[in-house]
Amino acid sequence: MLNRNQSVSLYEQLKRIIQDKIKSGEWEPGDQLPSERELVEEYQISRITVRQAIDLAEREGLVNRVHGVGTFVAHPKIKQELSKVNTFQSTLEEQGLVASTKVLQLNVITSDMQLAKMLDIEVMDKVLTLKLLGYGDSRPIVYYHSYFSFSVGKKIESAVELALKEGKPFSTRDFYTTYDVFDSPPTHVDQTFEAVGANEYLSKVLDVELHYPLFRVTSIVYRDKTPLEFKETYYRGDKYKFFITRQM
Repeated sequence: MLNRNQSVSLYEQLKRIIQDKIKSGEWEPGDQLPSERELVEEYQISRITVRQAIDLAEREGLVNRVHGVGTFVAHPKIKQELSKVNTFQSTLEEQGLVASTKVLQLNVITSDMQLAKMLDIEVMDKVLTLKLLGYGDSRPIVYYHSYFSFSVGKKIESAVELALKEGKPFSTRDFYTTYDVFDSPPTHVDQTFEAVGANEYLSKVLDVELHYPLFRVTSIVYRDKTPLEFKETYYRGDKYKFFITRQM
C-alpha cells in the first residue's frame, strides 16, 4: 500500500508498485493494467495521482497507453550498445528473441553522385544494392538498405547466397565476421543517428503506421581509408533503444 508519511510522492510510490508487478512477472508484456477508477479505489488516491503515476511509467517505457482502450504493459525494448558493433543475431539472442532475416532485394544499379562520393567510385559505376528485413520472434523490427561497389558487391553476393543456404539470420555485419569475405576486416565505421517518421514504403515493410517513429542510422564501413559499404538502417522506435557508456 501507499505510505502518506513518506517523503516520496504518492504517484512515485504507485509507479514503483507498477514497476515491481512488471518485474516480478505478475503483470506480463501485453497485459492490461487496472483502469484508473480501479486504481483510485484500490489505493485510495485521486485520479490525478493515478494519471501522474501512469505518465511516469509510460515515460520510463514500462507501459503503453492506447487511446480509448486502456494502458498495457510494454514489451521490453532491444538494447543495442553503441560503443561496439554486434551481429544482428547476437543482439537479439541476448534479449531472448529468435532472429531471422528476409532478403527483399539484391540487384545491380548504377551510382549517382551521392553513391559515388560515399563509396569513392565514379558516377555511373556499377553498385550492388541489398535490402534486408530483420525479424525478432517473427515480427519485423529493422530494415537495412546497403550499397557496395561492384568489386565488393560480388563477394557480398556470394556471402548472401551462402547465408540463405545455411538458413541463418544475418545482417551485413556478418559478412565481415562470420563469412569472412575479405582478406582483412573493416577497421572502423562512421555513423549518424536521427529520429524520422516512416514513409509509405517503410510503414509497409516494418508493419507500422505512416509516420511511425523510427531510428535512422546511416553508416559508412571502412577498411582504413577505403569505404566498403554505405548503409541506411531503420529501427522501429518501439522495439529498440541505444545506450553507451562514456568515460568522465
